[in-house]
Amino acid sequence: MTLDRRQFLAEAAAVVAASSLPGVAGATATGAVRHALQPGNDAGTTGTMHRIDREWSGTTTVLVRLPMQPLITTRYNGAVATERGPLVYSLRVSERWTRVNADKPHRELPHGDFEVRPGSPWNYGLVVDPQRASERVRFVEQPVGERPFSPEGAGVMATVTARRLPRWTIESGWAGEISPVDTAWADPRRLPTTEPVDEVTLIPYGCTNIRITEFPRVTDTV
Repeated sequence: MTLDRRQFLAEAAAVVAASSLPGVAGATATGAVRHALQPGNDAGTTGTMHRIDREWSGTTTVLVRLPMQPLITTRYNGAVATERGPLVYSLRVSERWTRVNADKPHRELPHGDFEVRPGSPWNYGLVVDPQRASERVRFVEQPVGERPFSPEGAGVMATVTARRLPRWTIESGWAGEISPVDTAWADPRRLPTTEPVDEVTLIPYGCTNIRITEFPRVTDTV
């Protein structure tokens, strides 16, 4: 079952004339009731129930597709975040785990304390247009791992174009504040970055242990 599909079992002890599903704009259904939600017909209106008129008897499987489009939202300081359906996405960063407080009482394993620091570049700005998100962000679904809420277990990944921001560094243990907009105002000739355009991988926020979720927005102009 993929993220944009939901399966329902309709069971009827006797023959009934109709049933209803939650209405979602653009939804389609497959299976015995595919004709009820054919493209071009009423595919449901958000916030309503969609009525399926047919005779129901026994058990019928209805597979409903709920289309999800990528969404780029603007956050604090002009930063951008990537969303799709119920999920928000963060940069996939390799991790360096260091045990701390090992000499303290009651901190023996498996109850130890650890610091997690980035083991790969994290200071990227995204090359995106909020009005054309589907042109820059691509999603791939895969089988969920043994530990779904881990970087290795993520069931969906996104790739997006980005550029490194060398002046964006760690301050006091976390990502320092950066504002490309302020930089442009201070000196319009000074680009936020001269690094080449690259491609980075995003995974669901809940699958990360350290995360960059809101990114500066940059252009692909070198």
